[in-house]
Amino acid sequence: MKKLKLKELESCLQQVDTFESPKVLLEQYPTRPHIAGMDMIFLKTALQMAKTAVYSLHKTSTRQHVQKKADEWEVKMEVIAELRYDLPASYKFHKKKSVDIEVDFIRFSTR
Repeated sequence: MKKLKLKELESCLQQVDTFESPKVLLEQYPTRPHIAGMDMIFLKTALQMAKTAVYSLHKTSTRQHVQKKADEWEVKMEVIAELRYDLPASYKFHKKKSVDIEVDFIRFSTR
């Protein structure tokens, strides 16, 4: 598995041709990450709406939990790439200018 920087992934995705009627929809769930469990609610809803697959970004440190949910929902989970995301400080109390976060780019599909 190749490790990519998020900017490299964005660059690859920009090279993908557009479709008249897309089969993939990319969205970010509309809440801040501190609302526990919201990402899983959003993912489960996306899986219910999808016909083939859902692609999602999750912190690598949560991979076991995400896999547990995928098993519970009876969907296949495949880590496509391991990324490093440079997260800039967004609050005054943050001590570092930025931190690198390991992130998994995951494909969920029906079994």
